[in-house]
Amino acid sequence: MEKWARILLISLSIITAYFVFAVRDLDFDYDYEKYFPKSDDSMVHFEKFRKEYGEDSNFLLIGLENESGIFDVDFLKKVKSFGDDLNNDTVVEFIASPVHNCGYYKKAGLNGVVFKPYLDLSKSKISEQDSLRIFQNDQITGSLLSKNGKSVCLFVRTQINLNKEEASHILNLIQEKKEEYNFSSFHLAGRILAQTYFVDKMIGELVFFIATSMVLLVLFLYISFRSWWGVVIPLIVVLVSIVWTLAIMLFTGKSFDLLMVMLPTIIFVVGMSDLVHLLAKYLDELRLGKPKNEAIKVAFKEVRWATFLTSLTTAIGFFSLSFANIVPIKEFGIYAGVSVFVAYFLAFTFLPSVLVLVKPPKSLIQSEQNNFWDKYLRGWLIKVFNNRSKVIGLTVVLIGVGVYSANALKIDNYLLEDLSNSDPVKKDVIYFEENFSGLRPFEAEVTSKVTGGVFSYEFLKELEKLEVYLKNKYTNEGVGFLVSPLTVVREANGPQPTCRQLPTSKRRFEALKRQMERGAKQIGGVNLVNGFSLISADSLKCRLTGKVRDVGGFNISKENERLEDFLNENINPDILEFRLTGTAVLIDKNNKTLAKDLIFSLLFAFTIIALVVGLMFRNLKIAILSLIPNVIPLLLVTVVMFIGGIDLKISTSLIFTLAFGIAVDDTIHLLSKYKLERKKGRSHLYALKRSYLSSGKAIIVTTLILIGGFLTLLFSTFTSTYYMGLLVSVTLFFAIVFDLMVMPLIMLYGLKRKK
Repeated sequence: MEKWARILLISLSIITAYFVFAVRDLDFDYDYEKYFPKSDDSMVHFEKFRKEYGEDSNFLLIGLENESGIFDVDFLKKVKSFGDDLNNDTVVEFIASPVHNCGYYKKAGLNGVVFKPYLDLSKSKISEQDSLRIFQNDQITGSLLSKNGKSVCLFVRTQINLNKEEASHILNLIQEKKEEYNFSSFHLAGRILAQTYFVDKMIGELVFFIATSMVLLVLFLYISFRSWWGVVIPLIVVLVSIVWTLAIMLFTGKSFDLLMVMLPTIIFVVGMSDLVHLLAKYLDELRLGKPKNEAIKVAFKEVRWATFLTSLTTAIGFFSLSFANIVPIKEFGIYAGVSVFVAYFLAFTFLPSVLVLVKPPKSLIQSEQNNFWDKYLRGWLIKVFNNRSKVIGLTVVLIGVGVYSANALKIDNYLLEDLSNSDPVKKDVIYFEENFSGLRPFEAEVTSKVTGGVFSYEFLKELEKLEVYLKNKYTNEGVGFLVSPLTVVREANGPQPTCRQLPTSKRRFEALKRQMERGAKQIGGVNLVNGFSLISADSLKCRLTGKVRDVGGFNISKENERLEDFLNENINPDILEFRLTGTAVLIDKNNKTLAKDLIFSLLFAFTIIALVVGLMFRNLKIAILSLIPNVIPLLLVTVVMFIGGIDLKISTSLIFTLAFGIAVDDTIHLLSKYKLERKKGRSHLYALKRSYLSSGKAIIVTTLILIGGFLTLLFSTFTSTYYMGLLVSVTLFFAIVFDLMVMPLIMLYGLKRKK
């Protein structure tokens, strides 16, 4: 036996050493487009939209503040020079600011319409006329110029799909120029910054979680086994499980993302469950006086089936996430499910090999901890039986409360919601929310249904009504930085506020249109405004783009409903057709489908796990009843979310299937032990008592380890990871309580009482 144990241990060690060397090449990724729906009509339309008009999120916003006001020539010259330096870089495609590509269109007779900059920096002072001209332009104020007149915004459009090196290059350049020009107040926000920042934080948190999980598990294992022998051996096996799972990720081309960062912690706590059950049974057999090898055989034989079932049910919980319409969630579920089986395989190969070769300490065998556990578990079981009517009544009440709170949960999401308000990157986002139009893209494609396309007078009249609504009624602040073909016409009609509108008659519009065509070369064409491509190749469709403050997906959904009502009541569908699109719309749509995906995933997990239990006992009644103590914790965690004001979103939706798959393990262990006792000829009540006392200690210890492991996620600076740790821990706590309180009654009345 020792010979084969050595061979197996050496083989597994060689494979692990190779994997350790290989996983150094694992990469980190935060491509938020992976959170978009796939094979969806809205995604198909967005792809066409992006191909026609370009990206909607390849930009950076730079906020520069001057306490004495922005109409200071020296300050503006510094802004101009700063922007010009950035514009010279190959990664930057376009810059807009009050001193970059910002001006008005002036009628120039036979020359048509010519472009004039708003601010003349060749003068020693900005004239009152120039400052009023730019400040009174609602196209600029709130977008490139703060309403208090103290800040300017540089809109920096970059090339699309920058890789990590290119993104780091432009961010380093901005940082270098920031130090060179020494602005008193400097703010930066945008997708490129967020992605780079998230990747750096993910690397730091991955190392932190592995370290804290190890410390916590060492503590729990030492308390449970009172021996370093019971600490080092399980820890080595779990670390090997992590390495193997990371190797599988590498070989299948998967990188770390925001969700996958939690995977090592999950492997730590979930993989430890099998080890604790196997070690506990092994020590119990040793305490009964059996030789080491025989104790290993008995423990292996009795625990392997139960732990296989628990691994299966846990994996089913993870695999059910593959039904989600969001790729990162689907991948997380698949790899987490695979990791469960990796941990199971190593628990019953690596661990037994070590146990064969390593002699356990005598102090551990002679421990009297079992008397402690038996005493309190026996007392708890008697209380449950003596108060069965109260237990049933409380269970019914809690189910009712949970159902109410589950229905009351709100589906909501915010951009950069994973960062706390104290985070420096989030602070800059808040700065742009408070001083400018915000960061959330507002994108729509508008189709002309009349002859003349998007530059027909009838179409532009309808578009004007729509833009007035968007600027004044859409959310509390309206859509800022709103650009469309109508922008070109309004600006070309004159720089004064009274002129900056669509001509009042078709005849005047046609005259202005002819002037615009004559001056097209001077103004850079009518299809490009502030760096935005606006008109489709056939001139029948156009882009309506802007920025709004991030008021949350829930509120945006309500605003879109009101917008739909406005369109139905005020816009002629025979002239104008409107469709929202863009990255923000896709993210919102994903969150709306969460409820359906969640319900389907849970039903799948319920069905498969009930089938597993039913086949194990050939009893449909116990299969259904055994779900009760595992469904109640899910309902109760919705109560916690409701009271705590935690909304349902991508991160919080994961906890239900994840926690259910893990929590049901305790039920499986109780039922499996009961079945083993019945096979030994024990009576129904005796088998129930022995399964409760024998498995009770193991499931309490493993639950504490699980809760402790997930609680380490509370130290995360990512909100989604924090909620994952909090809510899963709460669910597992409720699960162990109801397994010890409700499951004995289900077993008492639901299982057959053969003599």
